[in-house]
Amino acid sequence: MYFAVEGVIGVGKTTLARMLQPHFEAELVLEVFEENPFLSNFYSDRARYAFQTQIFFLLSRYHQQRRNINEQLESGKAVISDYTFEKDALFARINL
Repeated sequence: MYFAVEGVIGVGKTTLARMLQPHFEAELVLEVFEENPFLSNFYSDRARYAFQTQIFFLLSRYHQQRRNINEQLESGKAVISDYTFEKDALFARINL
């Protein structure tokens, strides 16, 4: 099983994912936003840094999913994530 929690920034996606994890004995795959070197610049100048910010997130999520999720799912373990790839398309429409 694969569960993804999605919502706006600060709504509690990670908190909910952490609350669900023990119930499903799932592997947690959490967004690593603090590693994005463009994020603080994005908040001060969205037009200039939206593309770089989103590409970093997209590649980070892709690598995270590629490394972790397939192995977990193939072994029958549940996975809970605090993001979805669908968010990337929505972010691009709004900001790029």
